[in-house]
Amino acid sequence: MTEEVLPQPVAAAAATEPAVVSRNPFSVAGYRVWWAASVVAGTGVGIQAVTVPLFIRDRVSEDQRAAAIAAALICQTLPGAALALFGGVIADRVERRRILVRTYAVAAAVSLVYVALAGFEAGVIWPVFILAAVVGSAGAFTNPARQSMMPQILHVSQIQNGAIWGTMAFMATLQFGGPSIGGLLADGWGLTVAFAAEVAMLALAAVFFGRIATDMPVPTGRSVRHDLAEGIRYVRKDSSLLGILALGTVPGVFLMGPFAVTVVLMVEDVYEASDKYVGLLWGALGAGIVFGSILMSIFRSRRRGRLLSGSLVFGGSFWLLYGLSSWLPLSMALAFVAGILGPAIFINFAVALLQENTDRQMMGRVMSMYGLSFSASIPIGYAQAGIQASLWGPQVTIVSSAAVAVSIGLLAILFLRPVNRLP
Repeated sequence: MTEEVLPQPVAAAAATEPAVVSRNPFSVAGYRVWWAASVVAGTGVGIQAVTVPLFIRDRVSEDQRAAAIAAALICQTLPGAALALFGGVIADRVERRRILVRTYAVAAAVSLVYVALAGFEAGVIWPVFILAAVVGSAGAFTNPARQSMMPQILHVSQIQNGAIWGTMAFMATLQFGGPSIGGLLADGWGLTVAFAAEVAMLALAAVFFGRIATDMPVPTGRSVRHDLAEGIRYVRKDSSLLGILALGTVPGVFLMGPFAVTVVLMVEDVYEASDKYVGLLWGALGAGIVFGSILMSIFRSRRRGRLLSGSLVFGGSFWLLYGLSSWLPLSMALAFVAGILGPAIFINFAVALLQENTDRQMMGRVMSMYGLSFSASIPIGYAQAGIQASLWGPQVTIVSSAAVAVSIGLLAILFLRPVNRLP
């Protein structure tokens, strides 16, 4: 029987631990396993971010590439958006470990079909849309369960660094390790091997999460609908939480959505480079997120709310420059800096501020709303980027979208006081 890593709930830790507690989250055994599980999970999902667009690109005509890639990405994210709030309620009602084991196992099993499609060199793309929808539906349950599990493991004084290193583990592998591995495997050994690596990572994530025992949720005695409505009312009463969730819609529509849709087109049409650079461009962005996250774990800021708003300006400005660049080395450097000044700041501070300012019994629902702010907005980003790229090309798409993100960031700095005043 596999040994379980027992939880260290925040409330219990506050009552039983000494007054001075290390801020290092890795001193807690459960967190180390959670972190490793997040790494392999992010890697598996990140591989798919490269392999699915490449699979589609090779099977449609040139004038249909942008629309087909955008459609597949929408199919993956739209079910997650539709089920996100329900996933948060489930995370507050069912043991997080059970949710994560089952959903990652389902994602691994579904991804085996990608291996078969690539291995048999199937010439059709319609199965991709169905598979993407299933994987996206599983994500609606994995994300709130994974994020709300971490505060159960750590002492309250460790949450910010735990959130930073945890976000770095998942997002950097999602946008750096996974895409880089996927691009290199696809370029060197073909899509079948790349899809097989994805399956292995998702299955390993299910095993790792299965080793972490978390608190059993206390039954509310009420219906799922009532718990969902209670979570919505809770957020509506807190203007700072509501402001963070509103800002969470901006990166998906105007930054990450356009980048995901256009990266294959930029590599092939603008840089005229090989497929491995699709993964390496994702990797440059993810490396920036890693580097920025490390800096934030070392240097503490007392104005995280204002920096959260400002990250849309800082990161968006470098996305705009990335869209103007036609030289691959410069574009990779700009993506790296954009990762530091944009997603590294936004994601880490948003997660930490939400978790620090949310009651524990509401954690799953609030984190699902944060996931919804991204997952509901990113299909819109895919759609608007797919339309723009089909009409005017990838560079105009990136520049125009980034310019809107910068404008929204400036308005947030000036007027979004409930968020800007957060320490």
